[in-house]
Formats: sequence, structure tokens, C-alpha cells
Amino acid sequence: MLDYLSQHVQILNTLLNTAMVLIWIAYLHTFIVGHRRQARSVIHIDLGAAEGARSRCLVTNLSSNAIYVQGVAADLGRDGQTSRIVITERDEIDPDGVDDPMSRTNRGTLQPGQTVDIGSMNDLIQRARIRLDEEWSFKDIETMTITVVGISGQAERIVGAAKEFRIEHEQRGAFFAAKNILTSQIRPRQTRAEFNNLLRERKFQ
Repeated sequence: MLDYLSQHVQILNTLLNTAMVLIWIAYLHTFIVGHRRQARSVIHIDLGAAEGARSRCLVTNLSSNAIYVQGVAADLGRDGQTSRIVITERDEIDPDGVDDPMSRTNRGTLQPGQTVDIGSMNDLIQRARIRLDEEWSFKDIETMTITVVGISGQAERIVGAAKEFRIEHEQRGAFFAAKNILTSQIRPRQTRAEFNNLLRERKFQ
């Protein structure tokens, strides 16, 4: 056995060195994957605190780093057509009736795990209707997609998330149902130009 090892010591050293390199590569891969997951921004959009049009639209930062909410947009759908409008500012609140001007905007920093109420679903639709040029009847709206655009402080990049809600109109009022439980995270680089336009323009279709 010793003779065999002495005769093949070079091969054994090569195999051991190769195994060591593979182990370090595996460790490095695990570290990189963990770092990317930790740095990844996750925004969740949900409804709560009430029912129907009075449901509050809640935005939660599920990331490990803070996110600055830069803009909120609504896509209103009817008869197969969609109009997008920026609804970041809370136009439904009288500026003379508040002490804190920041209560009239949805801009601001979300710390990890923090949830912010951006208004009721009725508030969001009213904001959109105020800003749209064309006439929109509440009962005509079939879907509404809420998009939140933010800036990730750790990665210094634009991030976003969107969730679509179907609207069912009944005698008791309007009811909102999310198309999916999970919120779609918008990550592709090609969306950065769209986000930049969204942050700069009040409206685009």
C-alpha cells in the first residue's frame, strides 16, 4: 500500500488539490447566492383593514434593506383598454385640513418589515379619475393594477412591484379580488426606462 501511494503521490496530490478547489468554489457560490438574496428587494402589495372599496391598500417592504417609495401608479382597465396614471400624491386630502404636509403623499422611506397604508381602493381610483383626461365611471372599471416604484438604498437601483385586482360590481358595492396572492416583482433591466418615464411623467398610456 505504501509503495502504491509513493508511486502515485503526484496523482493523489492533484486529486486532493482539485477537490479542495471544488470545495472552495462551492463555498463561494453559496456565499454569492446568499448575498444576492439578501440584497434583493421585495415589495408586497395587499388589501386589509376593511372590505370592498373601503379596503386599505397596504405596501410592505419585505427586503433586508430600506426602500424609498418614489412613485405609485394605477392601471385602470375597461373593455379591454387600459389607462395608466401616477397616483403618488394624495389629492383626495384637503391641503388646508392637515398639519403635516407629508400626509398628502405616498413618497417616503420604508424600513425593512415596515408597512404603509397608501389609501383605500376608493381613494386610489378617485385619484386616478381626477388626473385622467377622459371620463371614467367607477362602475365601468373592471381591473386595477397597482404598481409601486422605489429606490433600493443598498443596491442604489430602481425596483418595483405590481399586483392586479379584479373588480366585481354588486348591489352592495364594489369588491376587489387579487389575481394572485404573491406580488409580482419587476426586475428586468428593460423596465428601467419605463420606470424612469413613470417617475417623470404624470401620465402615460
